Amino acid sequence: MIDIRKVVHEPNLSNIMNKKWAIKRITINLTSGEAQKLEKYCSMTGRPATDVIRELIRSLSTEDEQQKA
Repeated sequence: MIDIRKVVHEPNLSNIMNKKWAIKRITINLTSGEAQKLEKYCSMTGRPATDVIRELIRSLSTEDEQQKA
């Protein structure tokens, strides 16, 4: 299991947790390969893991969105 706090730099984590819209905290279990891939991507892009994961979640289509199309 990976603790997302280890991937996200500590100063960024405190900024994220202080935002009003951060209303739910989740823990995810990643394989070592998945964790390495996420860490490498974050390192390459300079983006925190939280932002990357949020972007991926936002890209998911939901039933409501499919009905509107």
